[in-house]
Amino acid sequence: MMTIISRVSVVALLVTTLAARVERTNAFEVDLLHRGDGDYDDMKCVSEEIHKDAVVVFSFDTVIADDKVSLKLFDSRGRVVFEEKDVSEASHGFTSETEGEYRACFYKPEVSSMAKGEEKKELLKKHRVRLDWKHGVAAAEWKKLAKATDVDAFTRTLRMLEADMREVHDGMLRLRALEAEMRDMNEATNSKVAWLSVLSLSVCVGMCVWQIVHLSTFFERKKLL
Repeated sequence: MMTIISRVSVVALLVTTLAARVERTNAFEVDLLHRGDGDYDDMKCVSEEIHKDAVVVFSFDTVIADDKVSLKLFDSRGRVVFEEKDVSEASHGFTSETEGEYRACFYKPEVSSMAKGEEKKELLKKHRVRLDWKHGVAAAEWKKLAKATDVDAFTRTLRMLEADMREVHDGMLRLRALEAEMRDMNEATNSKVAWLSVLSLSVCVGMCVWQIVHLSTFFERKKLL
């Protein structure tokens, strides 16, 4: 009986831990001061690595009340997938078409037009935003799903766990495909190096034979042999 209770406790702890990991958010705050860590002039860019065909939910809001900023959301190819101007908050959901870094770039047009200097830096520091990236399992609206389907908390947690395991499985498949690609590349490189070594050895042997024949002919012509 104690063994069964212990196993149930371990399972419950595992489910709770994984559920907490799923519901974790990536919210953080940044100011608009450009420190050379972005790819666009006069923009403060924050990037997130996102794999292909992932459900992505992006949202932000200004930390200071009544503050407004402009935003451009770029995909991994540099295309603008979402844009807002002079807003205090915004959100956007989409499915990623390509794998790579997606960038959220914030800026103030009236400040960007100013010449560089301490005054501009101080103004940019006063504009601060709080942003949140969610993708994959973390982007699913589990609470709304539970309310819509009228399921209990344990069932909802199990669904979250299933989705989390599916995402881990997909990640393992992607890593397996990358490993297979690297293995094929290594085998092709080894084959090319082997053929190059045989060719180099053949050239060296050929040059040695030619030199011996040439020197023998030369010495015979000079009657030194």
